[in-house]
Amino acid sequence: MADILLSNDDLTVFGGPESISLDLDIGPQGDRGSIILASNGNPQDANVNAAIVQSLQALDIAIDVQPASETYKTVFQRVATATGTQWTTMFNLKTNYYSSIKEEVAVNGTLEITPINVYDIYGDSGKTAATSNAFNIQYSISSPDSSGPLATTLIVKPLITSQGFLALPLEIKGVEYIDDAWQPMAGPKRVHLFITVV
Repeated sequence: MADILLSNDDLTVFGGPESISLDLDIGPQGDRGSIILASNGNPQDANVNAAIVQSLQALDIAIDVQPASETYKTVFQRVATATGTQWTTMFNLKTNYYSSIKEEVAVNGTLEITPINVYDIYGDSGKTAATSNAFNIQYSISSPDSSGPLATTLIVKPLITSQGFLALPLEIKGVEYIDDAWQPMAGPKRVHLFITVV
């Protein structure tokens, strides 16, 4: 209770307490929040899961960061089941685009682009519906100073498996303007590719 320090008919001055006591209690420790793990492969695999040293609980997240893994860049979440918890696939962080710079040599007006692994574009080697029509391909070509302006066209061939994987073969045909004449494109060229899935 405040003490009256001064009082008259027009004014009353109150003073505060001499001391204030404040007790803080942080309470009992609760469950930790979910954590995000970098998994060296698919955490659904027993060997990969055994290599995770953290104590796991429901709602933990694991991201496969092993480039050689079939589930590379896939996000998994630990979910509760009747018998405990298990990893379930949530989504893939791999985008459906591909960009690269290819150093190629044009011969008789033709640039053969090294076949591109469709897995590098789709992020899923099991895409059975993939066709060469499913890609939007943008490209530009740069060449040494001795070369002239280019007029080119891109030929997208059907997907092939002769490389040991599902591959997208590309070919660029063109001519360049050198010494006041158009002639078949020839010599070293740098092809800048940007491919998206449509």
